[in-house]
Amino acid sequence: MKYRGIAPNERIHTLDIIRGIAILGIVLANMMHFKSLGQLDPFILVDGYQLPDGLFNQVSSLIITFFVEGKFYPMFSLLFGLGFYIFYDRLLQKDVRAGRVFSRRLTFLLILGLIHLIFFWHGDILFTYGITGFFLLFFISRKPKTIMIWSVALLAVSSLVVSLLYVLIGWGTHFGLETGTIPASDFQATNEATMAVMAEGGYWEIVGFRLVGSISAIFGNIFLMPTILPLFLIGLYMGKTGMFHDVEAHLGRWKKICIHSSWIGIVFSVLTTAMMHGLTPMPAYIAFGLGFGIRMFTGPILMLFYVSALVLLLRKETRQKIMKLFAAVGRMALTNYLMQTLILVFIFHGYGLGLYGQVASGVGLLLSVGVYVLQVILSTLYLKKFKQGPLEALWRKWTYRNV
Repeated sequence: MKYRGIAPNERIHTLDIIRGIAILGIVLANMMHFKSLGQLDPFILVDGYQLPDGLFNQVSSLIITFFVEGKFYPMFSLLFGLGFYIFYDRLLQKDVRAGRVFSRRLTFLLILGLIHLIFFWHGDILFTYGITGFFLLFFISRKPKTIMIWSVALLAVSSLVVSLLYVLIGWGTHFGLETGTIPASDFQATNEATMAVMAEGGYWEIVGFRLVGSISAIFGNIFLMPTILPLFLIGLYMGKTGMFHDVEAHLGRWKKICIHSSWIGIVFSVLTTAMMHGLTPMPAYIAFGLGFGIRMFTGPILMLFYVSALVLLLRKETRQKIMKLFAAVGRMALTNYLMQTLILVFIFHGYGLGLYGQVASGVGLLLSVGVYVLQVILSTLYLKKFKQGPLEALWRKWTYRNV
């Protein structure tokens, strides 16, 4: 008899809800990068995030930086690590070669991620997850304490290295612009060319224009893996300790995480937001890189507040039912993640509506919410007829073939 994966009655519904909320956070965080140059603008390392004109746009920008950026991708990563443990453990219970099946599962992500990255959007995360996921196999037999030590150490080292690297690049760029060794006109010309192609170019023109960057992103994953793996390991730790499987048995731990991650996360989010938006006495070319690097370590702390608060809130089934709309999106997370790309490239790229560079921060925030509401509706309707999203079903068939 073939193994067919997780049955609906085996699902942990709290995870579906949290995953659905993570999808909301991802579209909010990604909007800046879909609608404009975002961090592709080299001036950001020198000037930081410049607050836009208009109070609503300014508040929207600060909300995204404070509450969203650096928090929801870590949440998605934690869930990936936790999902790996659940997946792997259930395969072992069924006497299935878990490592081989999981490797096949990751291969699907690698292929899908490459397609997404090259042909649609430079901000793909699936390819990175596919590569980094293989390293989880080295930790599955480790003790929870060992896993947590590795996670904290990797996060700390990654944060330190990124801080130093970004500060050096920011200082070097500032020095070059001030001395004239780096002509500001070159940066400006590159930005204008990118804006023109993205807003007016046809599909293949945009793909070709992005090709060098896409190839660089593929090989650049070696630098991203140390920042993603520790977040996977947090999820693996929670899986091995049973924190999601038996919330009541770990209630004290969840409450401690919720209390301490809230104040620590908020304090550092105030700090990093101020630094990245140039709201401190520190020069922007130093503050932005330093804030970005610090956020790599402290962003996941505020993320743990979000997760722990949701876990405590959703202990009662009545509350889970109230939030079941989020669960529908979460059950189709892969489909919805890629659907966001298809919707937003149509809105902003030249082969669609061509609104690239024309949408302000406030409208971008409202548009993100609108896209998510559409996904809630479509996911709910789709799951009334089908058990899984279309890409989830394809992923499942790929994973369990010949098993």
